[in-house]
Amino acid sequence: MAVEFGGVDIVVSNAGIASSAKVEDTSLELWNKNMSIQSTGYFLVAREAFKLLKTQGIGGAIVFVASKNGFAASPGAAAYRTAKASEIHLARCLALEGTPEGIRVNVVNLDAVLRGSKIWSGEWLDQRAATYGTDKGGLEEMYRERSLLKRSVLPEDIAEACYFFASDLSSKSTGNIINVDAGNAQAFTR
Repeated sequence: MAVEFGGVDIVVSNAGIASSAKVEDTSLELWNKNMSIQSTGYFLVAREAFKLLKTQGIGGAIVFVASKNGFAASPGAAAYRTAKASEIHLARCLALEGTPEGIRVNVVNLDAVLRGSKIWSGEWLDQRAATYGTDKGGLEEMYRERSLLKRSVLPEDIAEACYFFASDLSSKSTGNIINVDAGNAQAFTR
């Protein structure tokens, strides 16, 4: 693809899965699946992006789509939340390494994007509803009401944040995080 389009300027890493299980019910397989896709997957994409961006010699932008769950601990999803924390910390490490080459690395942290997400059409929906003591139909309202702004987070909200970090609008930003979660005090960056 890089040859077809004349190089790479922007890389957005957005792969993910969601799982929910109490720690004693978290199999090694489930733990490894979360780490493989979300932590190792982001590493592998970034490693290849760094190679190409350094070869091109013109800098670039890498954006990780993570989750407020990388900051906010809660019961019943240790594998998922630990993998998300790994993504955030990897981005910080890469921001340090990329700076001399003009490679910016930033993170968009989201929360509960239900509309249009395949994550919410499977077991995760049932597991989250059970964790929060609501039915599947009431989950979006529950997430909206727990946010400080009392608003739903939509796919286009995440796209706008990714665009900001990928564009020259953020040409002086690296190692940063934008929370797009309608306000969640647990995820405030420190």
